Amino acid sequence: MANSYITDEIEGAKLNRSHIRIMLISGVSFFTDAYDLFVIGVVLLMLKGVLSLGAYQVGAIASAALFGAVLGPVLFGRIADRFGRKSTFWITIMILIIGALGSASASGWIELALWRFVLGIGIGGDYPLSSTIVAEYANRNDRGKLVASTFAMQGFGIMAGAGVAFLLLSANVPASLSWRLLLAFGALPSLLILYYRLKFKETPMYSLMKGKAASGAKHGTAARRLPNITLKNFARSHWKIVLGTSLTWLLMDISYYGTGIFTPYLASLFGFAGVYAATRVSAILFIIAAVPGYWIAVAMIDREGRKPIQLVGFAVMAIAFLALALYGKILLAVSATAFFIIYGITFLFTNYGPNTTTYVYPVEVYPTSIRATGHGIAATFGKFGAAMAALAFPLLIISIGKFGLMAMLAGTATIGFIATLVLLPETKRKSLVETSGEAEIMMVTDTLNSEFGEHMRHIASATKKLDGLLSNREMRKASEAYASIKSDERASDRNVHRIMEAISSAKNSPVAYRDVAHLALRLDDIIDMEEKAASRIAIYGIRKGDAHMSEFSRLVAKCVGLTINGVTLLESLVEGDSSTYAAIQKDYIELSDYEGKADEELRSSLAEVIRSKDYSDMVARKEIYETLEEITDRCVDVMDVVNDIAMAYRKGNR
Repeated sequence: MANSYITDEIEGAKLNRSHIRIMLISGVSFFTDAYDLFVIGVVLLMLKGVLSLGAYQVGAIASAALFGAVLGPVLFGRIADRFGRKSTFWITIMILIIGALGSASASGWIELALWRFVLGIGIGGDYPLSSTIVAEYANRNDRGKLVASTFAMQGFGIMAGAGVAFLLLSANVPASLSWRLLLAFGALPSLLILYYRLKFKETPMYSLMKGKAASGAKHGTAARRLPNITLKNFARSHWKIVLGTSLTWLLMDISYYGTGIFTPYLASLFGFAGVYAATRVSAILFIIAAVPGYWIAVAMIDREGRKPIQLVGFAVMAIAFLALALYGKILLAVSATAFFIIYGITFLFTNYGPNTTTYVYPVEVYPTSIRATGHGIAATFGKFGAAMAALAFPLLIISIGKFGLMAMLAGTATIGFIATLVLLPETKRKSLVETSGEAEIMMVTDTLNSEFGEHMRHIASATKKLDGLLSNREMRKASEAYASIKSDERASDRNVHRIMEAISSAKNSPVAYRDVAHLALRLDDIIDMEEKAASRIAIYGIRKGDAHMSEFSRLVAKCVGLTINGVTLLESLVEGDSSTYAAIQKDYIELSDYEGKADEELRSSLAEVIRSKDYSDMVARKEIYETLEEITDRCVDVMDVVNDIAMAYRKGNR
C-alpha cells in the first residue's frame, strides 16, 4: 500500500534518542508554560499587599494569560498547518521570553495584565505545536507516552514555581521584589532552548502531506501525499471528534486551572494563614498528588488506552469533588489535612486522566493537514474554560461559597465523563494515519486513482469497441471485435483481483473494505455484460445492425461515460472536497434518465422484433437487445454504490 512507508519507517520505528530529544525540546517549553501559568497564584498573594488588589483585580491578573492562551492555540495552530511546524516553532518561544520579561517589569496591575495576555498568546500557541511535532515524529507504540511526557513537564514547571517562591521567601526577599523575580524567571528556560527551536527540522508527516521527502525516511522512499483535508469538510463529517475533544478539554480546564491557580488562595481560606503557609500547602499538593498523576499517565497511557484513563479520571474527580461539597465542613472540623487529602486526589486523577488525555487526543484524531488547527481548536476551548474559571473563581467563592464551588466542579467532571463515553474513540498503538482516517482515505483514493483508473480504461475501451460493432463499422469483423473486448474483460478481471488483494492487506475499516470491493465488482459487471453482448453478435453471426442497436449503443456510451465520471469524482469527495457531492448527484440523475430511455428502447425493439418471421433472427436480436439494456442497468448499480459512498463520506458515517 502507498502508506506503508509511513507505518513501517516512521511509526514502526523503535523508541530512540531522537524521539527523546524531540520530546525534551518540546517539553522544556511546556515546563515554562506551566511555570508561567501557575506561579501567578503565589504572585497574587504577594501583590495583594503590595498593590492592594480586590477580587476583580485578582481575577483579571489571574485570567489574563489564560485569555491570551485562548487566542494562541487556534492562531498558531492554523499558521503551523499553513506554513509548517518548523517555521512556527521558534516564534512562540520568543513570545514567551518577551511576555515573561514584560510582566516582571510591569508598573501596575493593568500593565501586568496586558503583559500576561501577551505571554498567554505564546503559551497557547505552544500547545498545538509541541503536541503535533512530538506526535508526528513518534512511533505508534510509544506515541502516547511521548506526547504525555511532553505535557508532564508541566509538573516540573509547577514545582519550579513553588521552589523559586520558597527560596525567595526563605531569603526574606521583600514581596515588592519577589513577585518580579518570580515572573522574570519564566524567561530563562525559553532562552535555553531557543537555539534548538531555530535548528528544528520539519516533521516527516507534514513533509509527506506536502508531497516532499520525509525527514527520517530511508533514501528512495516514495513521497506520496497525505490527503489535504479541509477543516470545514472534516468538521462536517467528524463533528463528534471536534465536539468531543473541545468539550472535554473545556470541562477539564475549568476544574484544573481554577483549583490549580487558586489552591494557595483556597488554602488561606481553609485555615493556612500567611503567604508561606498557603504556598507550602500548595507545593505539597502538587508534589505528592499532581506531579505523580502526570507520570502515572505516561506509564499507563499506551497500555490502558486514552479513553479508559480519561473516563476513570473524570469519574474519580466527580466523586472526590462531590465528597468535598457534601462533607467538607465535617472534614475541616476534624482536620484540614483530611480535607486536603481528598482535595489532592482530584489533582492526582485529573493529571492521570483528562488533563493528560485531552492534550493527547486531538493530535491523534485530526488528519495531518489540520492536525495543529484541530489541536488548537480543542486547546482554545480548554483555555477559555481555564480563563473563565480564573476570572470567576474569586467571585464564585464569594457568591456560592467554597463548598458550592466543589459541587459545581463535581458537575463539570460528570459531564466530561459522559462526553468522553459518547464522543471519543480509542486510539492507542494505532498509526496516526489510521486514527485520523487518512489511511482509509488513502486506501480508497489510491485504488480509485490507480487500479480503478485502469479498470475504467478497460471498460471505456470495451464500450468504444462495442459501439463500433453495433454501428456497423466492425459488424463484419464481429469475431475480431469480440476477441478484443474479451481481452479488455480479462484485463479488467485482473484489476479486480489486484484491488481485492490491496484492500485485504490494508488495515482499514470494514466499511471502507466493503465500499471498495462492492464498487470494483459492480464495475466489473458492466464489462462482463459488454463482453456478453459482443459474444452474442459473434455467435449468432449478425452481419448487419439496425436502428435499435445504434440507439442502444448511444445510450450505453452515455451511461458508461457518466458512470466513469461519477467514480472519478468520488476520489475528490473522499479526500474532503464535499462540493463534488452535487456533481455526483447530477450525474446520478442524468444516468437514471438515460437508463429509463434504454428501458423504453427495449420495449420498442422487442415489440418490433417479435413480429419477425425469421425465428432464429428474432431470438438472437431479442437476447442482444436485452443484454445491451442490462449494461445500462449495471451502470445504475455502480452509481448506486458511488452514491452510497458519497453520502457516507459527506455525512461522516465512517
